[in-house]
Amino acid sequence: MTKDYQRLAIVSKLFTEKTLKDILLNKTGGKNVSVTGWIFGDASAKGDSYLSTVDRITIEGIVDEEPITVKVVVKSLPRNLGRRKTFRSTDFFYNEIIFYSKIVPVFDKFIKSKNQSHLLRVPKCLSYVLDGENDFIVLEDVSVYGFGVASRQNTLSLAECKSILTGMGRFHGISFAHKDQHEKEFYNVADQLIETYFSENHRNWYKNFHALILTVAKDAVSKQCGKTPEAQKFMKINAQELFNISIELCGRNKFPTSVVNHGDAWAPNFLIRTIESTGEIEALLLDFQLARCASPVTDLSLLIYSCTDKTLRDEEFDNLLEFYHREVANTISVLGSDPEKVYSWKQFLKEVKEQFVHGFSFSLEAVPISMMEESEAFDLDIIKGDEAVDLSEIFNVKLITDPAKRQRLADVIMHAIQHEFI
Repeated sequence: MTKDYQRLAIVSKLFTEKTLKDILLNKTGGKNVSVTGWIFGDASAKGDSYLSTVDRITIEGIVDEEPITVKVVVKSLPRNLGRRKTFRSTDFFYNEIIFYSKIVPVFDKFIKSKNQSHLLRVPKCLSYVLDGENDFIVLEDVSVYGFGVASRQNTLSLAECKSILTGMGRFHGISFAHKDQHEKEFYNVADQLIETYFSENHRNWYKNFHALILTVAKDAVSKQCGKTPEAQKFMKINAQELFNISIELCGRNKFPTSVVNHGDAWAPNFLIRTIESTGEIEALLLDFQLARCASPVTDLSLLIYSCTDKTLRDEEFDNLLEFYHREVANTISVLGSDPEKVYSWKQFLKEVKEQFVHGFSFSLEAVPISMMEESEAFDLDIIKGDEAVDLSEIFNVKLITDPAKRQRLADVIMHAIQHEFI
């Protein structure tokens, strides 16, 4: 294994051999370390990780006289400046690094004090730089433990969905319990997150693309549902009205039920594995670039609408709500708080009724993108020059021609209307 210093510099001018040395130290807790070499694996594919460039690196070294190999995933700012500005990558990097550097250590310390370290399932952060120009974050490559990406194009099975709901419910439960017992500390770190998507500051950035995805959704409904009352109701919906609702809901960072949210809770942002000894599926959360402080229902609604099909929702929707809330309540309880006071079933159902609209709205973007074939993925590096272009020029989502795919999107819309979420 060689030492390609030029390749390191492509990630960031601050990504150096010393960074790799620090990674080995952080991974092992050793004292004496030397790096003997590194190799870069496959980079992210076309259309993946549009907010960042993703590299996989295998690092070899010697720690306290013992050889070691560590595999990591490195997310760095896109080298294409036009792409970086178009997708406001520095904003999203700020949020994710704040999550890993400020929030995770506080949550981790809290659950360790309760002997419940297993509850927080996120990759370990081994290094980062946050200066707005040379940003990168290094995460442990958990594929070595058997974790893989949940399906992007296919919807989740019941078992897969429950595994993700377990991971997400525990994550939210940690946040609830920590806030209940250490409110000042909670807001000291949670207040450092910024709203990267649904705010008035980003309306002009998002509005043309949002209008485009609503056009795609209305086309799907008109072709699949005809002139049903639900279809006619949806055809009257305005994109800016939906955006206003999400601004309001995502801005509720100081409500009694506001906790740290994942923010972008669709299947590709969860890793899953099957435990051989039990056959159970375990989920891990990653990609916290849209993290915010809000009701956990904003996360839950996006997951259900973007990652399940009509059959699963028809048969299991109420059960999934109960399953998720039970995980939240159990986590709050084992961490020493009273779930009935912190987030009761009654309060949860009230928020489901009021706030499922957010996940529905966001799923109008997620579902069409999730159904794209690899050959249809957006080529992000077609952006030329150093200036931003309109988001809709790159995310040029087309009308859906496949009736089955149109039906999947229409089914989401029908469910939301029939349940009076919109």
